[in-house]
Amino acid sequence: MVKLAIHEFAPSSEIDDANAMEQFQKQWRTYQKLVDSDALSHHEVADCLHGALTAIDKPFSILDIACGDAGEIKHVLADTKANHYHGIDLSEPALELAEKNLQDCPFEIDLDHGDYVEMVERRPEPADVAWCGLSIHHLKRDRKRDLLTALRKTTERFVMIYEPTLKEGETRDGYLERFRTVNRPAWTFLTDEEWQQINDHVTQCDLPETAETWLALGREAGFAKAAEVFHDRTDFYSIYRYDV
Repeated sequence: MVKLAIHEFAPSSEIDDANAMEQFQKQWRTYQKLVDSDALSHHEVADCLHGALTAIDKPFSILDIACGDAGEIKHVLADTKANHYHGIDLSEPALELAEKNLQDCPFEIDLDHGDYVEMVERRPEPADVAWCGLSIHHLKRDRKRDLLTALRKTTERFVMIYEPTLKEGETRDGYLERFRTVNRPAWTFLTDEEWQQINDHVTQCDLPETAETWLALGREAGFAKAAEVFHDRTDFYSIYRYDV
């Protein structure tokens, strides 16, 4: 029997508000263009995560932080021994899509609506594995460390994250300039409006770290091992694995 429930840990958003829903749909369509074009190396990232999960030879639970619509993780978990999936996201419309995407999955499912930092910090039950793709970089460095520390206390095996990475010695301003210089001409599938959405988001929200800092944060959080296990072909993003 599959248990699928959305739990509410944040004030209910006005998802029936026409303007709010329109904004969400615009941003989601733009992001899906990036996913569909593999501009952010989602295919290789999925393969890397799938390989790590298929190596687990016992039933396991997985925490998916900032899970979005769970469209990708559904395929990543295929042919693994996953027996429980817990997704967290701040977007209620995204979780409603996740509920539809995960309906036929052969494992127990919980979906929580709320701030993932607060929810991980007060998480009562451990998960075997935790995953977060392209979200932790929105936090300031101290909060990144706090989140990883909370994950160390509530994860039994390992944590994997996929995050933007500064080149050694690169500043945030330098990263932003490189992002615009490289990606604007490469992402021809985006309209001017869609590119502006992405550029605004990255400019306002992205706080990338160097690989050395991402690894140090994991060690400072108490993980026994921290390693960079994948660096994408565009030279912007890396997967980091932290083992308990």
